[in-house]
Amino acid sequence: MNSDKSEECRTMIDYLLGLVHEGKLKYEMELTPFSEFNMALDKALGKHGSQPKQVLRF
Repeated sequence: MNSDKSEECRTMIDYLLGLVHEGKLKYEMELTPFSEFNMALDKALGKHGSQPKQVLRF
């Protein structure tokens, strides 16, 4: 990736992160106990259809 393309990518990432911080861009997530790691992994890999992001709780 050339430096111009890298700069464009960085600008877009910064913009998207700004939207997240402002609460204008949200994504679904599901808190999953660590004891259910295998199920969370299957969901994250799409083995159970489209699922929200899996966040493990310790």
